[in-house]
Amino acid sequence: MKKLQVFVILSLIFSLSTFGNIIDPEQEIFAELSTSFKSGNVKEIAKYFAKTVDVTLPSSEDQYSKSQAEIVLKNFFDGHTPAGFTLEHQGASNNGKYMVGSLMTSKGIFKVYVFVRDIGGQKSISELKIETP
Repeated sequence: MKKLQVFVILSLIFSLSTFGNIIDPEQEIFAELSTSFKSGNVKEIAKYFAKTVDVTLPSSEDQYSKSQAEIVLKNFFDGHTPAGFTLEHQGASNNGKYMVGSLMTSKGIFKVYVFVRDIGGQKSISELKIETP
């Protein structure tokens, strides 16, 4: 009987640890993006850009190609050195997933909105907003 109890307990521990490691793909993307915003790693953010991205910054708003959006974001980070990032909220709308966070920079705090859609089986950023709160 004691061996059965030990077996059941060990089985439960193994099952919980295995299922605890399963992460929703959007949560994984948002965790990676959070880390990339915190460090200002434009390359890591841009790898999730869709072919075209709606980008809104405090001084501009436009739709850019993937490579243009990367340059625009790099220019923003060149003028606003990241000092930290806090993921505040994530959720879903009828046609995608989104995250909202606060970006601390050398020139103040900005609100960041990222909208991710499933495009051709890939999770891609279709919209990025960095605004003053």
